[in-house]
Amino acid sequence: MEIPHLTPNNLRTFFIPLEQQTEEDKKANRLSDLLVKQLLAADIIVIGAPLINFTVHTSLKAWIDHVTRPKVTFGYGEDGRPIGMVTGKKVYIAMSSGGIYSEGPGKANDFVAPYLTAFLGFLGMTNITVFRAEGLKVPGVKEYAMGKAIDSIQID
Repeated sequence: MEIPHLTPNNLRTFFIPLEQQTEEDKKANRLSDLLVKQLLAADIIVIGAPLINFTVHTSLKAWIDHVTRPKVTFGYGEDGRPIGMVTGKKVYIAMSSGGIYSEGPGKANDFVAPYLTAFLGFLGMTNITVFRAEGLKVPGVKEYAMGKAIDSIQID
C-alpha cells in the first residue's frame, strides 16, 4: 500500500472533533483512520526501517505522520506530559544499512533506532526490539552481516 504524505488539509482535520467534521473532512482522514485502526488492532508490529541518509525512508515517515493522532494515539496529561494511548504492543524494528551504525564511529549517525524508539514511546509502545542487517555495502562484509542479522533475530 502506498501511503501519501500528509497534506495541510489532513493535518487540519486531525484537530476537528469527529462530530464537527464534514463529509469532506472524514474523507480526507480515511487512510489515516484505517492505519490507526490497524495499529490499534495489532498485538505485534514489525517495522522495516532502512537507514537512508541517516534517517528513515520517506514512506515510513508518511506512516508515522498518519498514525500520530491527537486524542487518538496520544494525548497530554494535566501536567502537560504526553500520554501514549497505543499500549500493550510488541514492536520489532528490522533495520538495514550500507554502513555500520550500531557501534564505532558510525554510531553517532544512527538516527533511525533512537528516532523510532522515541516516536513509538511517545505513542505508548515501549516493548521494542531492534534487529540490524548492517554493513551491507562494505566490501567483504555483506554475507557475514546478513548471517549475523539472521542469527540475532529472537522473537519474544
